[in-house]
Amino acid sequence: MKKITLYLLLLFVVNLTAQVTNQGQPMSWKFNQLNNVIPIQMPAVDLESLQAEDAINDLQRNIPWRFGTELPVNLTMQTSGTWDQLPNGDRIWRLNIVSEGAKTLNFVFSDFFLPTGASLYFYNNERSDLLGAYTSSQNREDRQLGTWFVEGDNIWIEYYEPRAETGKGSLQISRVVHGYRSVSQTQIAGKALNDSGPCNHDVDCPVGEDFDSLKNVLKRSVALFILGGSVCSGTLINNTDNNNAPYFLTANHCDNGNTAVWAFRFNWVSPDPSCGTTTNSANGNYNQTTSGATKLANNSKSDVMLVNIDGNLPSAWNLTWAGWNRSDTDIPAFTVGIHHPAGDIMKVCRDDQAPLKVSLNFNGNPTTQVWRISDWDLGVTEGGSSGSALFDQNGRIVGQLAGGAAACVGTNDNGQPDFYGRFATSWDFGTTNNTRLSNWLDPQSTGATSIDILNTPDFQFLGRISIFPNPATTIINVANNNSTQLSYQLYSINGQLILGDTLPHVNNTISVEFLSEGIYFLKLEDAASNNSLVKRIVVKK
Repeated sequence: MKKITLYLLLLFVVNLTAQVTNQGQPMSWKFNQLNNVIPIQMPAVDLESLQAEDAINDLQRNIPWRFGTELPVNLTMQTSGTWDQLPNGDRIWRLNIVSEGAKTLNFVFSDFFLPTGASLYFYNNERSDLLGAYTSSQNREDRQLGTWFVEGDNIWIEYYEPRAETGKGSLQISRVVHGYRSVSQTQIAGKALNDSGPCNHDVDCPVGEDFDSLKNVLKRSVALFILGGSVCSGTLINNTDNNNAPYFLTANHCDNGNTAVWAFRFNWVSPDPSCGTTTNSANGNYNQTTSGATKLANNSKSDVMLVNIDGNLPSAWNLTWAGWNRSDTDIPAFTVGIHHPAGDIMKVCRDDQAPLKVSLNFNGNPTTQVWRISDWDLGVTEGGSSGSALFDQNGRIVGQLAGGAAACVGTNDNGQPDFYGRFATSWDFGTTNNTRLSNWLDPQSTGATSIDILNTPDFQFLGRISIFPNPATTIINVANNNSTQLSYQLYSINGQLILGDTLPHVNNTISVEFLSEGIYFLKLEDAASNNSLVKRIVVKK
């Protein structure tokens, strides 16, 4: 087994509650008499200049689609906002940020740490849009976080801290993103300026009997994601281990240098689709969001990037991992794209013709072979579609959107081409793991040229397993009320197997007294159900 297989294992750290719950309410909503909070006013945004830049930039598909401008700040719980102590000794910290004219606001934290039992909510002044709760499950080793949008220009940030955890939380906001063209819920209610064009087809519109069933599965692999003040699209992608590793394929030009603060939204689909008409699309589920990613591989030659989504992807989301075809000679009979143009609700496009394999001077790489879609027969792509997958007639990924000129002219397309980085080029480009896909998507070196879709596994049994304490000093307890066929392997951060044995009892212990301080990875496997999980363990002395 190559080292990359162990690294795959280490990155596949499953936290069963790491997504944003989007449940409950801020604690302050239960109290009437709290201290006044002085709003923090953001500087005015030069909207005319931004729109003039967008008029040029929106014609370029090789850059992310910008929806907002980033405003640098330095806001902490010590220097900004207001604290209130509740009768039982718990505390609330509230911060009110106003950026006049914003359609949405989202936030980048340069320091983010929530202790156990603490929560963080974001809501607008009207309390009509609520995001949260963020909890300790969103804590990262690098203590960074990027949030999803909140609708409006007057936003409250509220941190709740239990008495037992007083002073343990830390929040520092480094950027406020003023969204001047919206990719929020209300944008769907009335299509706004710079929204996706009316020739687009919602993903639940028919694309042909030969692909509709595949499309209905593949749409569950697609996400819109925020990178600072811009958005791109991408796709969960399967590997030959078929283990639901949270690998996500997108475009290299969507790289803003800090994947740790990316935020993802899955399954944003209209329940009442608009199919190439001026009729508005009804809004769909807005709650399936998660944050944080780690870059695994990227290169500009094929404009590809593969990341590991670090936040949890719950089985209740019913996600799928798309298959792929890395053949350098297979030519698809037709192609389909699933994406979020202009940050809009999910769309689909189809070209009935075989794509052309053409050579271009691409991203400074002479004579690079790319896929050319000469003219879409149904729908188009737009800015914000960048990084979305190109699927062949079997529903396998053969590339990701790198650039092009396709757009709407009313309810028709403009007949212009799009270009996709080829999966075959991305597969083995360069000599290192961080430039090619092969080591990540075929970790056992099986030599497979194609694989198919993988669905979400059933992790229900894992909900009845407890692993504690973490950090650990001398022992790790594994409480197991589910199976008598549980086993474990403990790996170092470098992928070296340190321990392994069965865990047949209700209460099991694993000794770590002999280990030095550091990060380790505990893999649990249930032979009865073939389910497994990997948990990051910190050893402190």
